[in-house]
Amino acid sequence: MVIPCTAGAQKEIMLMPMTHVQELFIRNLRFLRNKKNISQVKLSEMVNISPNYLNAVENGKNFPSPEVLQHISDSLGILPYQLFLEQPAGEGPSPASVLTWELTALKQRLVGEIDAFMKGLEE
Repeated sequence: MVIPCTAGAQKEIMLMPMTHVQELFIRNLRFLRNKKNISQVKLSEMVNISPNYLNAVENGKNFPSPEVLQHISDSLGILPYQLFLEQPAGEGPSPASVLTWELTALKQRLVGEIDAFMKGLEE
């Protein structure tokens, strides 16, 4: 069963802004597919979907059904939830996540120092 890409569905989805979940899915799908050296054409054959449909999925024009998601994850040898992680398995922390962690730690330290300073003024 090959799932075609319908123009009407594409047009409807293209008008909607991409959600964070869609962005995560696309990034992880590309990352994991490339990590395993699988082309879009090869993955589409493995999943039994058209290459055009997979290309539309990777470009945010379509979003796969739960059934297709399962076939994609099976073909990549992963669990479906791994397509939605902030960081795909095997990828180190992103620069943005490291920076966020460091800024949070700095903020906590500064708040503590300001609190200690303010208490010193009150005494």
